[in-house]
Amino acid sequence: MNRCLTDGEAKRMTAPKRGLTNEQFAWLLIIPLLIFAVGIVAYPLGYSFWLSLNKINFAIGMFEFDWFGQYATFLKDPNAAYYTLTSLRFTAESVVLCMGLGLAMALVLNEAFPGRRLVRVTTLLPWAVSEFATAVIWRYMYNPDLGIITGMASILGLQAPGQIITSDNAVECLSIAYSWHFSPLIAFFLLSGLQTVPEELYRAAKIDGAGALRRFWSIILPHLRYAILVSLVLITLEAARAVDIILILTAGGPGIASETLTYHIFRESFINLNMGIGSAVSYILLIIIVAIAIVYFLLLTRKK
Repeated sequence: MNRCLTDGEAKRMTAPKRGLTNEQFAWLLIIPLLIFAVGIVAYPLGYSFWLSLNKINFAIGMFEFDWFGQYATFLKDPNAAYYTLTSLRFTAESVVLCMGLGLAMALVLNEAFPGRRLVRVTTLLPWAVSEFATAVIWRYMYNPDLGIITGMASILGLQAPGQIITSDNAVECLSIAYSWHFSPLIAFFLLSGLQTVPEELYRAAKIDGAGALRRFWSIILPHLRYAILVSLVLITLEAARAVDIILILTAGGPGIASETLTYHIFRESFINLNMGIGSAVSYILLIIIVAIAIVYFLLLTRKK
């Protein structure tokens, strides 16, 4: 026997089914990513900051809350300024070398010539090699007995240079090795920017009689502004936190000649087991990197 539907039941049956709105669906996708980001980024940052507020030495089982005492301990270190200046020196030299080599490679790779695709692939190989492997390669190259520099001097009939890495040039040796590793990636960042320059601008500039330097300054450089900004921030971040290449090539030496903040963090945290000092110096380094990145942004995005 059929039963008559009430008004409420009829409305529920005839009402269209509602799905998620676009905003609700977006949040459904974003929330798991936010939870994941908190787990792998925010929590380690927070925990390392907590460690920096404690006097910790696993070698003797010490774990005492010290507020900002570990920051003060590092800043009172007579070598703290030297570690900081060495970091800035290594980073600045790496930035200059990487940008110079990267821009030169990008300009060459942007031209049309036979075998360009093969050259582009092989150019990227030094970056594909790990930083650790790069350090091993350059350690052999800098070897005073077996290295390529000594070998080339012998072939050319010159006197062997002897010890290549000294306290005077240790940072420069590190910067050269690091730039060999990282400049190919910068070249491809800049190459992507070069390929956005309209060909009509080149032709118009040539018709107007503009030379190569004028075309570079007036056409190429403005189009590369944001590619340069990204490259500068990336090089600065990577060079400032480089440790493998320093550990393998110089171990911070001779003496403390090439001991950067990053290597000091490694030594305090994993050799001396002083995690409090290591974490505190990490945050000091983070502040320096953020400040440099802000300066880059202000210089390269200001309006003329």
